[in-house]
Formats: sequence, structure tokens, C-alpha cells
Amino acid sequence: MMCRRVKVKRLLFASAAVTAVTLAGGCASGGHNGTAQSTGMVHVVVSQYRGDVVTPARGKPDIVLTDTSGHRYDFRAMTAGKVTLLFFGYTHCPDECPLTMSATAAALSELTSAQQAKIRVVFVTVDPTRDTGPVIRSWLDRFNTAFIGLTGTLGSVEAAAKAAGIPVGKPTRLSNGSYQLDHGTEMLAFSSDNKAHLAFFPSASPTNIAHDLRLLTAGRHP
Repeated sequence: MMCRRVKVKRLLFASAAVTAVTLAGGCASGGHNGTAQSTGMVHVVVSQYRGDVVTPARGKPDIVLTDTSGHRYDFRAMTAGKVTLLFFGYTHCPDECPLTMSATAAALSELTSAQQAKIRVVFVTVDPTRDTGPVIRSWLDRFNTAFIGLTGTLGSVEAAAKAAGIPVGKPTRLSNGSYQLDHGTEMLAFSSDNKAHLAFFPSASPTNIAHDLRLLTAGRHP
């Protein structure tokens, strides 16, 4: 069973090639880097970003978990002022999780060293029973050794996902005795203002992710 792609209601799907159209009085609003046009009761927002625009922007959650070295990790404090990509998944995930991490690693390789220094990639396991610190570290190192991995008790992980607005389902048992997990597959992109204006789904290409990260590291918010 594949991880479920959960489309959060507050996401507007807008890109350079796609416009998000909402009726007047809706939740969409144009960022200062976008262009907007109004025709009667229809408000059209065109984003220069290629990721999915989150509206309203989500504040960075107050999450405290444990990193792969066993140290306390205060998410807000440790990523303050950085462009931060936050993803919830697990190392036994058969498809969406490795695809997301691989695409993110490839995107970072398209950036300059100076741009990469302004970015943090944080992976939080939703499967803390199997995903110990060493397991997460070994898995993340396949993609990028700078990626940060976090774990904790099941309760603390579920609370972290809830604080971030990421849905996590119950385990589905498999015939071989193992299990898989359903979870939201959006990777939130927090700007230096500590707000998530964008999200990337596993279908996002490395080139499109890199495009948006260049804008975010330049301090341009959607």
C-alpha cells in the first residue's frame, strides 16, 4: 500500500504555469512577489513559485524531539532564521518518502554552497518503534549527510505531526507480519520568517524545488 497523498484544504495549487482562482471573500490572497488581477467577483493569483502555496501560511511549530545522536532538538530554536524543509515519514516507506528525500537532495545539489548553508532539511519519523536514531541516520545518509533526523516517543511524534498540521494514520498490517503507515506526504517549506508559505509533494521535481529554494534563500516570500 502506498503512502497516502493528503491534500490539505489550506493548500492552493498555484505555480508559474497554473493560476489559483477563488471567489471574492475566499482565503486566497496574493503575496507581494505575485501578481493579482480582479475581474468582477473573481480574484486571480499568479505565483512565481512552483511549489504548492500554503494559504494562510503556517507558523513554524514548537517541536522538541531527539536527533539521531540522541540529543534534544528544539526545532524552532535550531532552525531559526533558516529556510527549513520539514517532512514526516519513515524509513520503511516503500515509495513517497525516499522519493521526497531523493528529490530534495538533488535539488540542493543544484544550489550554490552559500545557498545550501541557509537551508535545513528536517525529517521526522512517524515510526519511532523501528526508526531508532542509528537507523534514521543510516537511511538519511543515502541521500544527504546534512539532513537532520528526529525521533521520540510515539506520543511526542504524533503531537509534533499535529502541531505541524500533518495527518498521520494508524499502522496497516501486512501479510508478512510487518506494517505500513499512512501519513501526509507534503514537505513544508518554512521561510526565514518562520512561516510555511510553500509545500512540496513527492511529485515535485528537483528542478522546481531548487527554483523555489533560490527564491526563499534570497528572502523572497510568496
